[in-house]
Amino acid sequence: MKLLTAIAMLGVLAGGGAMAADYSVGIVNLGTGTLGGGTALNLYATKKTGIDLVQTYVLPQNDFTGNPSSPLTLAMNPAHTFVYVVYTGLSQPNIVGLKMTPTGLVYEWQDEIQTGDAGLQGTTLTAGHNYVIENTYPFGLWEHVVSQAGGELINDYENGGGSGVYLISGRVDSARTFYYSCLSTSASPPATSVSVFRVESGVDVYTSSASPAATSTDPAYVQSVCN
Repeated sequence: MKLLTAIAMLGVLAGGGAMAADYSVGIVNLGTGTLGGGTALNLYATKKTGIDLVQTYVLPQNDFTGNPSSPLTLAMNPAHTFVYVVYTGLSQPNIVGLKMTPTGLVYEWQDEIQTGDAGLQGTTLTAGHNYVIENTYPFGLWEHVVSQAGGELINDYENGGGSGVYLISGRVDSARTFYYSCLSTSASPPATSVSVFRVESGVDVYTSSASPAATSTDPAYVQSVCN
């Protein structure tokens, strides 16, 4: 019986290894859609046996032009189980959360993007294990952090003004406990100070509705978290 059990277990492990895959998402026809976006998303599964096209996904809605919403950019979480896609929207672009599964992309939520213009000029997305950061530097001075579960976590904006500082970048720690707002007095890197905020739903740094948990101008500390 022990031998039969061992053989059965080996079969399960072998089968599991054969079925293991890494999933990835790409934008189809990027540059040909509205505002330089694409026409659809392709979900791929990379296996030991090759690369499979699992699904071609089109968001079932129209944008301000009356045409199908065009995907502009995307970012996958490190585990490649969730993807954030920015589409053309009715007023501002929309960021859509999609779960990556063996059978296709599963729509989870949608939020109006809080940074960038209609064409998302210069905006980049950086995904952590359970959040995504929109960064408009150097074309803009906005940072927007969105939870993988949907909903804004951080809205950060500094453009000099009366404060005399400019937002260079922002980041969230791996435990999603702290948000680091990296600032400079010269509107260009490197950052010269950092404000640390606790990550909570709807922290609006721009309107100062949240006070930083700590601030520092120690060059070594600023470098350690910002550069």
